[in-house]
Amino acid sequence: MELNELQNIWLQYDRKIADNTRLNKEILKRMLMSKPEKRLNWIKIKAGLNVLSPVILILMVKIMDMKFSLTSNFYIGLSLFLTIFIITYIWDVRYFFLIRKVDFSTAILSIKKQIAELEKYKIKTTKIRYLIMPFAILGIFFMIIQKPIFNSESIVMFALIILVFISSIYYTFKFAISEQFRKLNKEISEITELEKE
Repeated sequence: MELNELQNIWLQYDRKIADNTRLNKEILKRMLMSKPEKRLNWIKIKAGLNVLSPVILILMVKIMDMKFSLTSNFYIGLSLFLTIFIITYIWDVRYFFLIRKVDFSTAILSIKKQIAELEKYKIKTTKIRYLIMPFAILGIFFMIIQKPIFNSESIVMFALIILVFISSIYYTFKFAISEQFRKLNKEISEITELEKE
């Protein structure tokens, strides 16, 4: 065999190895991409359930067969609750549409940018939601309770509501939002590392 033939055979093997490496990377990338896609699908399902919240709220009122007396307290409470509910509902709808815009067929940098935008929006709206939620709770009390009752039972009930509210704030910001997006970003970073190799 001549040196020229050996070089040609060597080049063919190099091309085959390069093609196999490229195909393996592509397969691995698709496998790695499926994890963040599944995670984002769960986020999308949760956001979709939030978009259906008015239907759930109406069904709850219907099932519980609540009776309201139409006094000024009821209308004050209803206006407080509905104002906050509508604002947060608009945020939920926007968030749902932001999630739907994430396209895993685009470049990784674009996906990371969209997810960072999602996280920023979710944190911002959740902070504001927790700031205005006490007014919605106050609105519910105005609708249900006709006369203010201040006894030991109502004080315990208010203390429990405040405790649950504070616990919810802690859990949401410490674990729910940050952990959800941390895992998503980690999985996407694995794909980025693969592309750098």
